[in-house]
Amino acid sequence: MSKIKVGVIGAGGRMGKAIIQVLSLSKKSELSAAVVREGAIYAGFDSGNHAGIKETGILLSSDLQKACEGSDVLIDFSTHTGFESILNAALQNHKPLVIGTTGLTDSDKTLIQSAAKTIPIVFSPNMSVGVNLLFKLTEIAAKVLHEDFDIEVLDIHHRHKKDAPSGTAMYLKEVLLGASKRSEENVIYGRHGMYPERDQKEIAMHTMRAGEVVGEHTVYFFSPEERIEITHRAQDRKTFASGAVKAAEFLHGKSKGLYNMFDVLGI
Repeated sequence: MSKIKVGVIGAGGRMGKAIIQVLSLSKKSELSAAVVREGAIYAGFDSGNHAGIKETGILLSSDLQKACEGSDVLIDFSTHTGFESILNAALQNHKPLVIGTTGLTDSDKTLIQSAAKTIPIVFSPNMSVGVNLLFKLTEIAAKVLHEDFDIEVLDIHHRHKKDAPSGTAMYLKEVLLGASKRSEENVIYGRHGMYPERDQKEIAMHTMRAGEVVGEHTVYFFSPEERIEITHRAQDRKTFASGAVKAAEFLHGKSKGLYNMFDVLGI
């Protein structure tokens, strides 16, 4: 049986390299295209060499249309600035799309929902199997504990990350709001200066950007008698890359629809 052909958009970045590494070992799928931004200095390099593995024979290129034509599924880990053109290319070529790009706006998310009426899409703020278990465990804990426990979220990433809080932290917030029946009015982002006594329904979001931390998220539940912490620590970007490849394999053969990693993992 032939392998699923996967085109990687954002192939020159950290996540793109990790996905290429995972695809090189996959029994179900293989790299078919490696797209980088227009004018990238490494355009024309072999994608395997750029990712730190043996040559793949597939060169880094900014030709998005060619990538669409030669791929069964696309994985996008580029930047939010080019997102709309990538989504339009997937639509025009009727290609399934895995979206791992962070920093997307509400307008972008509306476009995703509309596009999913035509093509199959997996959209998730985090592709890691472990992080998606973190989402599920957080939901369960919040439903049980929310009335008597204070809730705080801490997001730690490397010093190069531009968005804060992270997409994963923001999704954790949505999980907490839904499970505890609270609203955005109950959320604060960091603390500075003098505050009144903590409101019982408050959820606080905290961000650290330092060193080369791949990604760490902790949800804290505090009562006067005890503290519960649910933590996920990523030690290698391959955990996200492996999830993205699983998502691409899940989409192959689907006609349309909007899916998340819970669908991919069956949880």
